[in-house]
Amino acid sequence: MTTAGTGTESTRRRSRTLSASERDHGGSGRRLENPLPWFRWAAIPFALVYLILMAHQLHLAITSTNLDADAASGPVISQLFGAAPAHARVVLGEFGWYGTLLFDLGTKWLPAHRQVWDAAPYAMALAGAVVTAYAVGQVAGRWAAAVSAVVLICASPATVHLLLSTTQHAPVWFCLALMGAWLVLIERRATSLRWPALCSLVLVVGTIVGVNAGSDALVTVSAVVPFAAGLAAAALLAPGRQRKRALWAGVATLVTVGITWAITAAVMSALSVAPQPGLHPTRVVLGSKTGTNFALWWKSIAVLGNGDFFHRSLTPGTALLFVCGVISIAAVVSLPWLGWRGIRRRALAGDSPGAGATDSLAPARTAFYSFWCSSAILLTFAFLLSAAPIDIGADRYLVGLLYGAAAVVPAAAAGHVRSEAVVVLATCVFALGGIVSLANGTTSHGRSFHPPPIGTVEAQRIAQIAAQHHLTVGYAGYWEAAPVTWATAFRVQVYPVSVCNVGANLCRFDLHFISSWYDPRPHTRSFLLVDDRTSQSISRPTPDLGRPVAVYRLGAVTMYTYDYDLAAKMKIT
Repeated sequence: MTTAGTGTESTRRRSRTLSASERDHGGSGRRLENPLPWFRWAAIPFALVYLILMAHQLHLAITSTNLDADAASGPVISQLFGAAPAHARVVLGEFGWYGTLLFDLGTKWLPAHRQVWDAAPYAMALAGAVVTAYAVGQVAGRWAAAVSAVVLICASPATVHLLLSTTQHAPVWFCLALMGAWLVLIERRATSLRWPALCSLVLVVGTIVGVNAGSDALVTVSAVVPFAAGLAAAALLAPGRQRKRALWAGVATLVTVGITWAITAAVMSALSVAPQPGLHPTRVVLGSKTGTNFALWWKSIAVLGNGDFFHRSLTPGTALLFVCGVISIAAVVSLPWLGWRGIRRRALAGDSPGAGATDSLAPARTAFYSFWCSSAILLTFAFLLSAAPIDIGADRYLVGLLYGAAAVVPAAAAGHVRSEAVVVLATCVFALGGIVSLANGTTSHGRSFHPPPIGTVEAQRIAQIAAQHHLTVGYAGYWEAAPVTWATAFRVQVYPVSVCNVGANLCRFDLHFISSWYDPRPHTRSFLLVDDRTSQSISRPTPDLGRPVAVYRLGAVTMYTYDYDLAAKMKIT
């Protein structure tokens, strides 16, 4: 009798253990009860359709991005960097995009480096989706990984525009995905990896993240600090002898990040490369500004999440955008609760008598939820308390929230039939919104994949006129200068200027320039591009420039040619 009782109890214990294991690995036990098992994978075809459309639209998307001065300034400065004299200073944007600059300089020797620079940002975005899906799959199974990949692949055109612009925080989101995946990997595999492989990965991950952390404070906020938090949470909530190696690998990664950060800063300082001076991007503000930032916060999430329904008339398409916006906001808002529930549930499961089979996954899951949820919380508070957000263009600071939602929501739903059904339905609607927006070629706040007023046609016409008059140097407002330079493949080099002294003179622009651009060139003819439709461009030649040799009207832009270099009369402010 005793033997039989013991056998029965052992059978029951094995049954409980199996059920827990099945739940934790994506709900394979409950999957048998699902009347529509195929529905779990219904979102995947949307991703395939999206990728087909993107393959058709990618060239247009890249062209449109490079006609944005903020984005085009990166490859323009990288291409002209080596030609600058030793005394020249390089002033970047609001932050130092050193990682982008170093990548460009490291690949500039390639014969097809222009194509590499064009293709690398989207390849990096896809790599970010892959490594995020890997991390999700390690802690929640293949279904959750597939849903996560679909969400990140079917990005809104507004998000794609930001991911293609490597001077607008795009490398931050790759570092975020990389650190999240690396944390899960070391928590699950550190004991099985050989020391040479583990050390090599520590150096690679630490170097990539360190260079970009030295470039952009958002890397520290969204990735480095959450990595440390996830590492600590796993060590405290899921301790064990096997965790020591993972802990040491994580600490070594953070040390590598710090060392690489310091080296990057020193190298850039030696090369006289720095962000725009006089800015305080990390300044904290309180009061009414926080309320304004909160309004921008939820609007930015909606826009990034295929939900740019603002200021649009009511149509079926607008209704779809509205639903996508609601889904995106709800997913982001739920992250702290889902993370806490995930950590707490896994901790309780790990303490239960029948959870022995899941012990090996407990540290990875704890680290996973801690990382992504702390990242979302830190990004949100940094945004709400920062002086940097001004308008809806501040959505570039919050792309990481979509990564967090794409990682945590499917992982939390895995193994629960009703939750999986809700997540699949929401993912299909979200992906459909991305497909419709991509098919229409539209992005947020007036941007489009179609060329802006100065497009490739106007740029080529400018290059033709310049060639006829033997002109290679020109000046224009910030929003025209770098796009024309890049679009003409440097056949003409147009440098950004502004108007100063109450409209009396042209002055050097205050960001994204190399100081030697404004050194006067003797016996050199030049030209000025003006656009009187916006205050952000040069609306007319200043009085001190004298009479132009010729004037050409090119759509919205007028080209004035002169028989001397305009830098001779330019004021350096």
